[in-house]
Amino acid sequence: MERHMRKTLPRSEDIYTSDVFEILFGYEVTRSKRYPSPLALLHIEMDPIALNADLLAAAPAVFAAALNSHLRSVDIPSTYGKSFRVLLPSSNEHGARAVCERLLSVYRNKFDVPNGSIAFSLHIGVTAHNGGPEMSAEEILQKAEEALKQSRLKGPNTYVML
Repeated sequence: MERHMRKTLPRSEDIYTSDVFEILFGYEVTRSKRYPSPLALLHIEMDPIALNADLLAAAPAVFAAALNSHLRSVDIPSTYGKSFRVLLPSSNEHGARAVCERLLSVYRNKFDVPNGSIAFSLHIGVTAHNGGPEMSAEEILQKAEEALKQSRLKGPNTYVML
């Protein structure tokens, strides 16, 4: 079953598709409601910068590989259209901010790939919840989306926490 659940980019064993993310997100929200534990969600939009179309085509896989290598094994990264979502189980606001800062630091550098390099600019919307019965999956998703919109307004390589 595991090999059928993970699938999307060339590093398919590392990044979930959005439909699998929705299932895992539901499980984590239910767990966080039952056993009050924090939960954070990042919504990341990346803009690749490269010199040719081949490098731009490789950008999502390069981004995904770097993203996954800078997350904990319990974190749940996924694609979401042309953006990415990362669910951070057992992470409070402080932990979510630390992840955002780490990702912004990592993506400030260019990534060398065959035939050139790729740079990325990021916008990150993030929200965190302490858990408990009042937690709502819809509210978490909406807050992360709103935070992403505010990050776009702030400019490239920013994050907004709501």
